[in-house]
Amino acid sequence: MPRSEGAKQEGGSEAGSGARRRSGMSAEEIERPFDSIESAQEYMNILASTVLEAMGELKRDHDVALCEGEARRAQAIDLAVFKLKMLGCYVHKSRRMLNDLRILRRLILNERETVQSLMAAM
Repeated sequence: MPRSEGAKQEGGSEAGSGARRRSGMSAEEIERPFDSIESAQEYMNILASTVLEAMGELKRDHDVALCEGEARRAQAIDLAVFKLKMLGCYVHKSRRMLNDLRILRRLILNERETVQSLMAAM
């Protein structure tokens, strides 16, 4: 492989991981995003915000398509918005389930601090 191709690939992956790091996940978490409930929650938060951004962009594209008289394109965008709404619902449910699992893990492992232990620490 020529040197320039390798440099492009390395540069592309660094840029992608840099963008992900800005979103709150470390490089290690990106490589293994579901090692913990918390990292899975972070991933779902990123996915939820991405879905919202995409829906906003598609709604603008839908308005443009209608203004330009492209009815078929507007229908396709409507379908994409519908599918994104479904995905958003699944993401929301998944976030709630992850939160429930985190709470259950804390209860099972006695990680949740009781009122008495908090008062004793003060």
